[in-house]
Amino acid sequence: MTLIEGDDVYMDIYIFLFYLSITLLAGFVFGKIAELAKIPEITGYIIAGVFLGPSILNVIGSDALQSFDLITNFVLGIIAYQIGTELWMPKVKKSGRSILTITSVQAIATALIVFLFIYLIDGRLWLALTLSAIATATAPAPIMVIIKKIKAKGPVTDTVVPVVGIDDMFGVIIFGLFTSIAVATIGTEGLSVQTALIEPVIEVLLSVGIGSVFGVILGFVSKFLIHRLPKRDKYIAYLVFSLSSVLLAVYLAHTYHLSMILTPMMIGMVFTNFIKKEPFEIQGAALSNFSGPLIIVFFTLAGAQLSLSVLKSAGLIAILYILLRTIGKIGGSYLGATLAKSPKVVRNATGFCLLPQGGVEIGMLVAVSSIFPSEQAIFIKTIVLAGILFFEIVGPIVFKFTLEKVGESREKQALVITDVSQLEEE
Repeated sequence: MTLIEGDDVYMDIYIFLFYLSITLLAGFVFGKIAELAKIPEITGYIIAGVFLGPSILNVIGSDALQSFDLITNFVLGIIAYQIGTELWMPKVKKSGRSILTITSVQAIATALIVFLFIYLIDGRLWLALTLSAIATATAPAPIMVIIKKIKAKGPVTDTVVPVVGIDDMFGVIIFGLFTSIAVATIGTEGLSVQTALIEPVIEVLLSVGIGSVFGVILGFVSKFLIHRLPKRDKYIAYLVFSLSSVLLAVYLAHTYHLSMILTPMMIGMVFTNFIKKEPFEIQGAALSNFSGPLIIVFFTLAGAQLSLSVLKSAGLIAILYILLRTIGKIGGSYLGATLAKSPKVVRNATGFCLLPQGGVEIGMLVAVSSIFPSEQAIFIKTIVLAGILFFEIVGPIVFKFTLEKVGESREKQALVITDVSQLEEE
């Protein structure tokens, strides 16, 4: 959204607010309709976005969608931070080897399966390499929202949360390596170790390092400042400091080309290992209550960005991409969990929980546009967007169904803090 001096500034801002109100209301209504139909609210939000977007009603056009980048990145940061807060080290250590094995095996298996079959059937090396790299990534947003919604607890949930977090590291490195090789094969520039391996590794290390430093700072603030406050004040204090941390992480990630997921995730992970159960529950409730409407906006906008027309133009390759990625995620997770000697329920269910795609893949497509010639970039984006359209809608349904089937849904149990009035004074 371009802002200029004078009254037009206010006009642009109020038009933005108009779009925001429509997005929020439509997402909420479709979410409730989806809930009545026994499917995840997230799927309803996304369908609402498809209706509002250029594909159908065009209420929110392509230009208007660009104005929401700041909000979508902020919400993605909140979700990544919440993933981090779930990574409590004593709990993670119990299944640390299993998590690393499942994450690495499913990522490599997905990349290899997509690469081999796309290359054998299509024959274009650059296409097979790029699609296989993008296929490895998993969207954390729908996974975390559904877990919070149904209050999921159990071995599958405890496995999926850290796997989704670490999966971004593998995705960034594999994407950097494969796309650099792909670009070299079509002759636009030579293959460089710098862009293929060193830059992705540096991005991951800086994201982890900077996020960890701010997590330590937030931990000390909690321990020596917020801890001394009355419970009512703690609620607001944790909300202020958590949001400030996420905002700072998003700013640093955007400005210095860090990972928009890893940086806030590390803040949350380091922070959660500084605090005890009570402050953990207070800060979690505060952030969840604040982010509720933003989550609706986030997924409704994600739906608005999806184009139904890509289903026609993507054709056979898009169908192959969807099938092969599904096989890679499910089969790779099963193999990884088997190698790690994980419980049977983890072996059988984890792969079905890793199907959602979204935010990270959109970022990869932005990179594709900048490093590939326009013809190749458009073709890649068409295929991947068709896959995202499928996995954004079907992935959350499969995920929720899987957790319910293995008995990890606690949706009708437990009192959750929903308002500051529930926090009694000491």
